[in-house]
Amino acid sequence: MHTVDREMTGAEKAKPQDHRVRVAGERRERMRARLQDAILASCTANVDFSMPSVEDVCRTAGVSRATFYKHFDSVQDAVGTLGEVLLDEMVNSLAAMFDGDSALERITMGLQLFLMRSVTDPRWATFVSRVVQLDPDTDFARNVAKDLKAASDSGEISIANADAAISMALGSMFEAIRHLHKTGDRRREYVESLSVMILHGLGVPAERAASLVRKKSAQIRGLAPDFADWWKDPWI
Repeated sequence: MHTVDREMTGAEKAKPQDHRVRVAGERRERMRARLQDAILASCTANVDFSMPSVEDVCRTAGVSRATFYKHFDSVQDAVGTLGEVLLDEMVNSLAAMFDGDSALERITMGLQLFLMRSVTDPRWATFVSRVVQLDPDTDFARNVAKDLKAASDSGEISIANADAAISMALGSMFEAIRHLHKTGDRRREYVESLSVMILHGLGVPAERAASLVRKKSAQIRGLAPDFADWWKDPWI
């Protein structure tokens, strides 16, 4: 039997290359995640929360400086990127659990989600409360502004100034996160009372705010195990 020589088709030639590109991409993502975890560990390890050096991060990650600079320009760049990643993770978790209810219910759910994670993940709370900036150009800030506008337009909340409402709601939430990581306070009463007060500050009647907080707390605890890899129930 004679073999037939033929040139490989374009698709056949591309397969090995596509595989190599995919594997290289996966390896790069794993290394980036490893460096980000080292950034988180290095930042939260400092009692005064001073910025770690590149050497600190590389030592924690077990990599060389050259590897670090393949992924980030500086520690500040890495910290900023990680902050965006952590906020995006929370936005995506909220979107996955949200069942299309009102903007006010989404706001309530978001408050609860951030505070619940702060109770169960002190390292996350430490980083988020001290490093994450409320940049209006982030997806997180835009989503908050969008939900507040929608809730205001529908009459669910009553606010005189949108920027002031954002500052009050997010400022209170991040201050609560700082309180939770500093004190180790795990009380459900604190988390839910703070959420009720924020909603009341947005013009929601107290009884309505308390009812919403209880409802969304139960909804999160029921749905989060299926939608958030980071989830731990704070009150089991």
